[in-house]
Amino acid sequence: MKLITDTFNSRFDHWKIILPEKDIENRSGGFIQQSGWLIQYCFGKDKKGEYLDYYAAHRMTDDEHVRIYDDGQVEDLPAISSMRLVSEDPEEDKKLEDEYYQENQRVAEMLSEKGFDKFTINMFLHTGLDKESEQ
Repeated sequence: MKLITDTFNSRFDHWKIILPEKDIENRSGGFIQQSGWLIQYCFGKDKKGEYLDYYAAHRMTDDEHVRIYDDGQVEDLPAISSMRLVSEDPEEDKKLEDEYYQENQRVAEMLSEKGFDKFTINMFLHTGLDKESEQ
């Protein structure tokens, strides 16, 4: 668990963000809201060993979804994208927009299934949930 903790704490060292010791000991998920970051995390285990998954969102950067294994291996996981492809052709642009929102909604559902249920306004907008209320 030391490599997981060290890797996470190193990533957010600039903002003096660290995983709570009690959550590490109990393998309890939670969230950190500090220095403009919303970081949600959970612990798990698979065939590769114990891991920490975290989802980090900050309004000044793209979101990141990461798995850190107890051997220090880091794996990038799908995150909500803030950029989408566009086209001058209206039909193609509509198709690209639909694909963008569908993929981001798929990722949001994955996050919810992990218990990551806190969403920033940017996450809300990038999943197209604001558009659903307009219909």
